[in-house]
Amino acid sequence: MKLRFSLIVLGLLLLTACGSSGKPKSFFEQPGPLPEKIYEFGDQLLVNGEDLDLVPLVQRNFLEGCMIGGIQREPSISPISLASACACSYDDLVAYVREVSATEEAAFKLFEDLDKSLQKEGGYASLGSDYKEIFASCQS
Repeated sequence: MKLRFSLIVLGLLLLTACGSSGKPKSFFEQPGPLPEKIYEFGDQLLVNGEDLDLVPLVQRNFLEGCMIGGIQREPSISPISLASACACSYDDLVAYVREVSATEEAAFKLFEDLDKSLQKEGGYASLGSDYKEIFASCQS
């Protein structure tokens, strides 16, 4: 239970790593390689066959924040399991915001707004149950 809670909190913290240089306006902008620190987990982080060297900035930041934060908070967790949970969380979160938004631009804005709200004190407590379920489902 403690590990699951830690992973859910980690999932939320990884959203806060979504900042970038040059502020992207979509999920696909500024492709580049996965950061060296997490490159070795590329197969687990990019489960849809994406090129390890052409990952959009928002996704790179999300995955890096998730991996680094997860290892720091739970050093005993398997990095491979963590990478799979991070990939699932990103993919499911993006799918969800697209599903509930009328346009791709609105989905990206919702993703950004969620990120900003989580950076505020008490952000986790204000998180809706739909978002909590996304992170929890990726931890199992």
